[in-house]
Amino acid sequence: MIRVNLVEDPKKRAVKASKAVGSSPKNLLPVLLVGIIVGAAVGGYSWYSSLSTQIADLDSSIAQANAQRAQLEAVIKQNQVYESRKKDLENRINIIEGLKRSQVSPVVSLDVLGDAINKTQFVWLSNVDQNNTVFSMSGVGTSVNALADFVSNLEGTGYFHNINLVNAQDSAGNYTFSMTCEFSPPARVQTPATSTGAN
Repeated sequence: MIRVNLVEDPKKRAVKASKAVGSSPKNLLPVLLVGIIVGAAVGGYSWYSSLSTQIADLDSSIAQANAQRAQLEAVIKQNQVYESRKKDLENRINIIEGLKRSQVSPVVSLDVLGDAINKTQFVWLSNVDQNNTVFSMSGVGTSVNALADFVSNLEGTGYFHNINLVNAQDSAGNYTFSMTCEFSPPARVQTPATSTGAN
């Protein structure tokens, strides 16, 4: 009868176990190092890719902002040109309106002055000078009351303002005078609307 010893010798089992334990860390260490390197490379690449995407997005945003700024600068320049043209036109309009307001028609001014003289008795003009809106006059009146009436009639026209009268009595008892005054159309007074009701 043949006997087979299936039970392993405990000494041999301890030697095999020590070989297995000693060889397993040596086999795992390179794999672990390769795994760490591959993981670091994958992580670094993903981080680099993310940064590259962010940089590309920022570059695109900067380009769009620069394009918008260029458009806005063009609009601002056009607006400045329009504003300067508007100011020039407003200045021209103001100058023209000022000239129209200060322009005095000689026909109107002499007509109004003639009406004031015709309403006044015993006053005669010997000289009338007009420098745009300023009148300089000289003449003779028979009394101080006549001169006062003349001044009142000038003011009553509504065209003559700032009347400055200087008079002196001459040897014949008459009063010579000189005056300066300003001529301007009276302010328009709105007349009340008349009611057209049935009687």
